[in-house]
Amino acid sequence: MAAANQPKGSVSTGSIKPVTRKAVRCQREVAWLVTQAAGKLVATTDDVNAPTPSFVLAAALSFAREQEQAARDRGAVIDYDAVMGPDLASFCAAAGLPAAPNALSDTGYMFTLSGADLIRDLYAYCNDLDERMGDAAQVKPGYAIKLALRLFLLDGAAGDVASSKDNASA
Repeated sequence: MAAANQPKGSVSTGSIKPVTRKAVRCQREVAWLVTQAAGKLVATTDDVNAPTPSFVLAAALSFAREQEQAARDRGAVIDYDAVMGPDLASFCAAAGLPAAPNALSDTGYMFTLSGADLIRDLYAYCNDLDERMGDAAQVKPGYAIKLALRLFLLDGAAGDVASSKDNASA
């Protein structure tokens, strides 16, 4: 009987579906990082199919969380400035990647996420980063995507991006 008392035009909670696609505004660099991360995934698995950008991001987010947990277990923290600070050319050199095309710049790129679980995970990661970084500004999804992809691509190439808690404040 409660449904009969609902105002006209209202939506019942049972009819609300989770968001399964979301466009996120990023830097164009993210498109390059996704292609490089996809290549790394294909090279390290038996699957010959090209992974979707959402699959690549899900793998990168999972890897980033594992790296952060490993750093905490050692009493260290990820040095986000060291990961995000270098320009794209310097990052490519540090990660052992081919040079990015010169046409890439800070212009916009729309990264389309597919899957409610991935969308929730990305926003949860943004909240986690916000707490860890202690910044007054909220961490945006574009930053979190770029960070996760960079951490994923740095694995095994640039060494350790974690610093001890004592060195983090220096």
